[in-house]
This record gives sequence, structure tokens and C-alpha cells, in this order.
Amino acid sequence: MSFLSMARAISVAGMFFVFAAISTISVLFVYFCVPETKGKTLEQIEMMFESGDEWGGGEIELEDTQHLIPSIKKSVPLG
Repeated sequence: MSFLSMARAISVAGMFFVFAAISTISVLFVYFCVPETKGKTLEQIEMMFESGDEWGGGEIELEDTQHLIPSIKKSVPLG
């Protein structure tokens, strides 16, 4: 909605430079501020966002999440 009025004010090329700047800022934000979640379990991701400590690029070890997983007892087979 704002493209036409802004294009009249700063030209069409100026608007595309503005969009390019906004896109560049958003890519940099995602690259530097959004933590990597590839290969992590949901429990590890939950711990990462709750603690806030892992935003610096550190890793969560498997031992850190063991208290979240209940121990599974062997069940008696049916049948």
C-alpha cells in the first residue's frame, strides 16, 4: 500500500534500495540472532529458549536433557 506514495517521494529505484536494505538487515538478524536448531530434539530447543544461554552459539549436550526424558520400564509382552 505504501509503495506508490513512497515511489513518488523518492523514486521507484529508491524504493527498491529501501527494500534491499530491509532485506539485508533481516538476513543479518536471522544469521546472527536466531540460534541453529538443526539436529536438536524438541527438548533441547525448549531448554535453549528457556535458558537464553545458548544464543551465543554454544551446544547443548545430550546429558543436559536426560532429566526431561522419563525412564522407560520394560513392559510385559501381551499375548
